[in-house]
Amino acid sequence: MIKKLEIGIQCVLICGTFQAFSQNYITNPGFEGKDGIEVIPADWFAGCGVMNTPDTQPGWWNVENKPAEGKSYIDLLYKEDGTTESVYQKLQTPLDSGACYKIEIYLSQACQDSISGLYPYDLNHPGDLTIRGSETFGCATGQTCAFFETVSNCQWKKYTAVFHASETINYIYLEFKKGDNDFKNGSVLIDDFKLENLFPFPDQVTESEYASTVMLSALVDGTNNEWYYQGTLVASDTSSITVLLNHNQIIELSYYTTDGCLVNETFVLYVKPEVPNILTANDEDNINNIFFIKGLIEECSLSILNRWGEVVFQDDFYDNNWSPENLNDGVYFYSLYLKESDRTFQGFVTIL
Repeated sequence: MIKKLEIGIQCVLICGTFQAFSQNYITNPGFEGKDGIEVIPADWFAGCGVMNTPDTQPGWWNVENKPAEGKSYIDLLYKEDGTTESVYQKLQTPLDSGACYKIEIYLSQACQDSISGLYPYDLNHPGDLTIRGSETFGCATGQTCAFFETVSNCQWKKYTAVFHASETINYIYLEFKKGDNDFKNGSVLIDDFKLENLFPFPDQVTESEYASTVMLSALVDGTNNEWYYQGTLVASDTSSITVLLNHNQIIELSYYTTDGCLVNETFVLYVKPEVPNILTANDEDNINNIFFIKGLIEECSLSILNRWGEVVFQDDFYDNNWSPENLNDGVYFYSLYLKESDRTFQGFVTIL
């Protein structure tokens, strides 16, 4: 199996004490609850400013997006009369001053055309979402933990941020505003909010065809970017690189956020084999007469079964050399196991 490389980058935080466990500090992170206009999910409260009360979706104001997680989510609005919407909650466990944390949250613009004709507001326009934290409750206190500018994607998208807590944080606020645009009204949909200790990010696994080019990018903004392959520095001071995928490989990245948090990311890149779906082994033109798997770069086993589940071919060390010359025409099932990367591919191949 492909093994994760150890390059000596330790997940320590230069700005505080490393937390030895992971938890989501947000209560009701999926905003679960009864849907309705001016209905706020449990554990959340209407926030600050000149505002309306947020709604729990879907099903209201012509918003029909399926939840990113669970059964419901909230939307926040801004309007031309100057009103905005926000929500907050008091954390059950405070965030420690001096520690670093990670935010992941799913956002979408409500892009339905019907919202554009919703009298008296055109709500299908983007805006800016700020996530703020403070030690004591207040509408202009604390620090900005994350800022997501011009949320304009019409499908759910995961947004990520890393921040250093400059004080103990007991309250978290989600605040939506117009931002720097020319629209009079807008809305944002919010779901699946995670606020966790900053560990190395989970492995980001990518499969792509043999000899393809893969773009790798840091999840958040930072400085002193260093990219490693097999313990060797291959690029620095850049937030993205391109990799030619002609073998399975692991790329590791480390960098610092602007407020001093050390971020570690791991990219696991796999060559995806291209398995044929048609064989014409009995033809005389010698075209498509071999079960040739393009991009087969690691040891594998291959099993072929007929429609009754009987094994008609099996090789524990397959090497692109099988031709089904003595099999009847029909549809067969294959199971391909790649040993190094511990991956299995299954499907059907038609013999003509």
